[in-house]
Amino acid sequence: MSALQSDEQDVTNQTTTVTTWTTNQSGLERFPHRLWFNVADFGRLLWWSMFAVVPAVLFAGVVFFDDGLIESYNLFCAGMMMFLVQMSERYINTTIEFEQDDGSIETTFHMGDPTLFRSDQEATVPLEDVEAAQFLSLARQPMVRLHYKKTFSVKPSSFLIPQDKESQFREFLQRHNVSVHGESETNSTHWVWGRFVVTALFIGVIPLCAMFVWPIQYSWAVLLVLTVTSFFLVRQGF
Repeated sequence: MSALQSDEQDVTNQTTTVTTWTTNQSGLERFPHRLWFNVADFGRLLWWSMFAVVPAVLFAGVVFFDDGLIESYNLFCAGMMMFLVQMSERYINTTIEFEQDDGSIETTFHMGDPTLFRSDQEATVPLEDVEAAQFLSLARQPMVRLHYKKTFSVKPSSFLIPQDKESQFREFLQRHNVSVHGESETNSTHWVWGRFVVTALFIGVIPLCAMFVWPIQYSWAVLLVLTVTSFFLVRQGF
């Protein structure tokens, strides 16, 4: 499913070892995979509030109270669509680097071209700020989610790992006092698929079906986002 490259090199005249890998999820065919990883990365509070509770309440208002609220529902869904698609660019191409004796991780996110983000930006993750790491396995692709001590953090929160580097990275985290938790392929797949289905239903399927039920002018925001998103995906290549 993914193209993974890893490289481990010894630093001359030093006892430390630098480990580097690059993950590649570029191309239109891997777009669903990027969305899947993105949905898996959201914290419980964020996902339940923004992708389940709020759209459910808005749609209930449309069905049971005032169908004119469909425009507000579509505006919300259009914003969430753009947010999901753009955030998923984190997984297009990522380089991870760390030294065994250094308590930090260097990350570089290479976004799509074109992109709304600043691409090729390096970020350092000090492990002293990380409380725990959760390892998932989705379609036999290892993924790690970092849980920070602070409630809100702008540091990278997740990335993919080559299978042959997973045990080494676990040991590296534990060596620097990061609590490590793991989930089986079955458990990871079940709850991520549940999130993915609910997200796709409220944010994608219902707004698209609404175009055929309510006047099309209520769906202008969804149509705009779909047009912009399609432009970016096609320009970024297949």
